[in-house]
Amino acid sequence: MVEIVKIDDEKWKESLNKALPVFKNINAELGIFVLGPGERSPEQGFSVHPHSEEYAYILEGEVTFCTDKECYHLKKGDLMYNVKGTPHYTENRGEKEARILWVVSPPL
Repeated sequence: MVEIVKIDDEKWKESLNKALPVFKNINAELGIFVLGPGERSPEQGFSVHPHSEEYAYILEGEVTFCTDKECYHLKKGDLMYNVKGTPHYTENRGEKEARILWVVSPPL
């Protein structure tokens, strides 16, 4: 079976400052995320996926991805891998929206 989802402007607006799942099966979950200028996800503290590995591809803009140990500056074209169980947050310190494609496996 083939599934096709149109990622148009409305879909990107729907993902503003929240992770929006697009596909999900028993092995993985894929979604999109727009992080606005000055925004942080989560707003406070850290997010932790104790059983899921996470990948993020920066499609547009720039973000700072921080774990409980260090921070990384990611920009358009960067692909990030985060080990399961790692506390983390993502912040947009720039002046433009950042568009991110993300995958977690297994799904949340």
